[in-house]
Amino acid sequence: MHRILCSLLVFLLPLGMGAETPTPSLAAAEELFPLDSVRAGLTGYGLSVFQGAIPERFEVEVLGVWRNTQPSTSFILARLKGRGLEASGVIAGMSGSPVYVDGRLLGAVSFSWLFANEAVAGITPIEQMRHLSAGESSTSSSSTGHRFREPQDLISDTPTWQEVLEPLGSLEGTGLDSAIGGVQWNTVGFGSATRATLKGALDSLSAAGQASDTGDLRLVAGSSVSGMLVDGDLRLAATGTVTERRGDEILAFGHPFLGVGPLRLPMATSEVVTVVSSQMNSFKISNLGAVVGAFEMDRAAGMRGRVGAEAPMIPVSVRIAGLVDRQFVLRVADLPLLTPTLVAISTLGSLEAASQSSGSQGLDLEARFDLAEWGELEIRQSFDGELASQEAAFYLFAFTGFFLNNRFERVNLESIDIELEQHAEPRTARLVGAHVNQTLVRPGDRIELVVELQAYRGETFRATLALDVPTGLPEGRYSLLVGDGVSVDMARLEVEKTAPQTFPQALRFLRSFHSSRELVALGVFRGEGLSVGGEVLPQLPASVRSLWSAAPSTSATQLRLAVAQESVIELDQPLEGIVRVDLEVQREGPLEEEPAEGDSPAAGGGLQPSTPTSTGTEGGG
Repeated sequence: MHRILCSLLVFLLPLGMGAETPTPSLAAAEELFPLDSVRAGLTGYGLSVFQGAIPERFEVEVLGVWRNTQPSTSFILARLKGRGLEASGVIAGMSGSPVYVDGRLLGAVSFSWLFANEAVAGITPIEQMRHLSAGESSTSSSSTGHRFREPQDLISDTPTWQEVLEPLGSLEGTGLDSAIGGVQWNTVGFGSATRATLKGALDSLSAAGQASDTGDLRLVAGSSVSGMLVDGDLRLAATGTVTERRGDEILAFGHPFLGVGPLRLPMATSEVVTVVSSQMNSFKISNLGAVVGAFEMDRAAGMRGRVGAEAPMIPVSVRIAGLVDRQFVLRVADLPLLTPTLVAISTLGSLEAASQSSGSQGLDLEARFDLAEWGELEIRQSFDGELASQEAAFYLFAFTGFFLNNRFERVNLESIDIELEQHAEPRTARLVGAHVNQTLVRPGDRIELVVELQAYRGETFRATLALDVPTGLPEGRYSLLVGDGVSVDMARLEVEKTAPQTFPQALRFLRSFHSSRELVALGVFRGEGLSVGGEVLPQLPASVRSLWSAAPSTSATQLRLAVAQESVIELDQPLEGIVRVDLEVQREGPLEEEPAEGDSPAAGGGLQPSTPTSTGTEGGG
């Protein structure tokens, strides 16, 4: 599964404590303490929540200004005291905690260092945070050579579905690894295994609860505030502290979340149960409250939100069947950079909450993506083994990532419906060989293809396909590539050597994928053609091919093989492996006599997932 990595030398920590001092009025908060007046030795106080929902006071001693650490960016360094900070150090969840000097707002606690012996924090000056309100719109943001091979070469590798997706482009860089370190991550409903997956990548993650009385929670300076990434039966949030509230506008965190600029992220209240002191990184245990608004801006100096604003989320339904029967109704944030990982982690969380997300098992995945004006796309795939759930989650990650971050079109993902059928143990059968009832054929003949399979921890069994030899075939070698859907898809891509150039082509490409539960026979013969602009033009006349070859454009790729037919049957369990069966097409005259048994095998060479197995003669197509 996609690793979500966050490691920074300086960790930007969401910090939080509360005070017996009442929160400053809005008028007082609007009066700023300028960075130019900051000097070592100044004293003041900050506000954060340490327990419950009421901000409490902690003491602040200014150590100096850390100037121009980035262009036009300086930070104030300060020592924090009181509320147990001397022992705990700066606490994850305090990011955004407002700091006041002489009753004027100085800035927001925004980062500290792991394993520090004292509570020294960086403070983002309030002047830099105020720029978040300067004329920015609140619209959502988005991110946006082959060699010739013969038929026997097409089964020389063990393909994976990751390789099959390769023509769509790179799917890297669309995960939580892009989220800035230092936020306090909270989960509700996620099991320990799923949290461990997240915790290995996120600097501060803790299980949270559901606030019992969300009506009493309101956002003021020093309040705990959360950006809601997953909501519904499972919840995932990034939690920090409100720096300033002016009317309905909220400034928070004091550091970026993704740094993407305009965005729409649900904003929720939260309350703190307690603070857990840690030598590495102390943190808050919280209960997540109700969504009360939306964050609309995400810059280096922090986040800006608005109470009462709405941030649309993508509905995700996850139904688990097989060992148990349970359905989860979720919503994930509509953030192209993060949504693919949110879908994947929600799938893992649903599996664990219903049954299990780890251990040896089998999983059959079916998912339907509603792509608004582009219609619906359905996918089916099966996974077996110790990593079945992670593979299924990453499969969903890959498709979601393409839809939201493809280079062709901006896609509105309306909803995702996911069904996962669990099986108590793996079921993948191994393909061990194939043969036909005759190898000398005429166009139009019907032949019988028999495939031998080794069941998982079971006996050998057979599957049979009846195939009609295409009528337009030329004389000569005709090869059947026979195997599981993923392996044959990979072989087909090597034959056709094309990558989508438009979004409709990409959808057609995705809809052509087969499941590993499908036994596929792909008929391939030697036929000169071209791949142009994402389309395959097989068997072109030599004159047309020469015109393209003489053109200065490099968009055309010569093809030496062509696909004549594809036959599919679905099995009760997944299979893996691919073999080649060679036929000889004869158009005129009497068919030559079949070789006697033992003189020459009927099937071509084959490859199993790990051990090559020859089932007959080798040769080019």
